[in-house]
Amino acid sequence: MAEITLRQQPYIPGFTVGEYLDLVDQHFPETGARLWFGRKGSHTELARLAGLSNEFETDHHSGRGDSYRQAQRNPTIRMRGIRTLFTLASGCADVRRIPAGWRVLDLLGGDGLLDRVFSCLAPQARGAVITSDMAGHMVAEALRAGHAAVRQEARYLFMHDESVDAALLAYGTHHIAPGDRLAVCREAARVLRPGGRLVLHDFEADSPGSMWFSGVVHRYSKAGHPYRHFTAAEMTRLLKLGGLSSITLHRIYDPLVTRGESLEAAGAEMADHLYDMYGLTELAQPHAARADIRQMIWKLAENYFLHRESDAPDDAGSEWQREPVIYQDGPEWVALVPRVALVAVGEKR
Repeated sequence: MAEITLRQQPYIPGFTVGEYLDLVDQHFPETGARLWFGRKGSHTELARLAGLSNEFETDHHSGRGDSYRQAQRNPTIRMRGIRTLFTLASGCADVRRIPAGWRVLDLLGGDGLLDRVFSCLAPQARGAVITSDMAGHMVAEALRAGHAAVRQEARYLFMHDESVDAALLAYGTHHIAPGDRLAVCREAARVLRPGGRLVLHDFEADSPGSMWFSGVVHRYSKAGHPYRHFTAAEMTRLLKLGGLSSITLHRIYDPLVTRGESLEAAGAEMADHLYDMYGLTELAQPHAARADIRQMIWKLAENYFLHRESDAPDDAGSEWQREPVIYQDGPEWVALVPRVALVAVGEKR
């Protein structure tokens, strides 16, 4: 009777738990084998999950889910930083050497962007990413697009112990409430196999990246941005208390890059990406022209993503730029917004 009740619980839009599990068994059996909906407390967590809503569901009211998914359609914009995250998670300096069968849990995976990027970078290991998110619409979109995906909160995972080789907490880690952060790290450590790695990514407190969120996103998005970003000391402490060892800290280059046939086209693509990804709808004053909004966004990017020479990331190369720039690269024009992310990596003993 308990199993029937569990399978009948609402899970993602249009699917009960049972319907979801049937879909996963048919299309993603390797992921299905890792799921653990019979875990103690699952009923309570599923009921809680069904009642949750956040800004990444839809654009209704104060949300930005639809526009965020629109911004994610181009997998190349954030490819540089994402590639580095996969190298840190796998321990392979070249993602093309990650073996088939390796599995990584993308704990804040949205609609599957990191899986799309990984498929481009490492086709030999296609299918390695399990996309995980608490937003039902995000998971539904990921499944529709062919990604192995599971709806769960990072602090309570419907997954077996020691079931993945790596876990990523990236692009939204600051949304995790400070009081939940240790529980999230412990849960991630629980599902790691021995020797597996947890990669924790954020835009460090008081850095240009975090100041963009507090000065621009908090002011111009409907949802605001009342979240505290991580410090290096906090990351180190959380991974250590989470039971991980061999902890290392990295500052990686994580730029946004768009391309176009002209200077104007590349710049417009970048401005539109920033507008959609961060839901900057409060910039759109009545009767404001799209060109004027784009110009305002680019000016804000120039003001906030301004780095000192000492901010250079550990992996800075010839492409490192201290401030937003648009330049010509052969027949194309490139718009680049530089970002430096703080990343901590810990290994399970």
